[in-house]
Parts: sequence; structure tokens; C-alpha cells
Amino acid sequence: MLLPALVTGCVPMRDGSARNAPYKGGHSAAGFVEEGYASWYGMDKGKVKEHGKLTASGRPYDQNAMTAAHKTLPLGTRVKVTNLENGRSAVVVINDRGPYIEGRIIDMTLRGARILGYEKQGFCRARVEALP
Repeated sequence: MLLPALVTGCVPMRDGSARNAPYKGGHSAAGFVEEGYASWYGMDKGKVKEHGKLTASGRPYDQNAMTAAHKTLPLGTRVKVTNLENGRSAVVVINDRGPYIEGRIIDMTLRGARILGYEKQGFCRARVEALP
């Protein structure tokens, strides 16, 4: 059962989804809207953890870039993320997979979290909308 995952490049996840899996609605993310919790990733206990490591897109993670991780949206999809607690929004490109914590819908970079105003608390209620 692991062989098909290796051949297709997908990695099975605990929740039954697959890392690098395409958006479930097909190849287009047109009309995609989701609400839940946004978080940010790249540091652990005050230490840079992910910066420079390869993302699912094959490019290095850059905590200062306007990119994000999403479980299912196609890599390269541009999305508008809105912090529902303060109204701030930012446009980012999906270049990685995650988050893998229940209830979280998108993992932003440190820069994205700063722009949306939730860097210190680590997460916020958010809306994710795919852009054309």
C-alpha cells in the first residue's frame, strides 16, 4: 500500500489525506472559500526551525516570503487570507502542505502572520479565498 504513495509522490497522512494531494474539487481552485483557524510556522521555541528547508513545491521555505501551506489547494494557487478578528488581509501563494493540526486551515509564514496581526498569539480566525 505504501508503494503507490511513493510512485505518485503523495505521502499518506494520519487523517487519510495525502501530502501533495490535488485540490479535491479538481485542478481548479476557482470559487474556493474556507473559514477556520490560520496559524504560522517556521519557528519552534524561539528558534528558526523551517527556514531554508524544502517545501512541497521544491523551493526553500522563506519565513519572509508571502507564501503559505494548505492541505489540498493546488501548489501555486494565489489566495487572499483575511484575519476575521481584525479585518486585515494579505495575498499569498500556496507552496507547501499543511497545517496538520485539527481545525487549522492554513499555515502562513512569519511575514504573513505579522501582516495579518497574529504573530504573537500564533493563530487567528481566518477566511481563505482562492483568487483567479
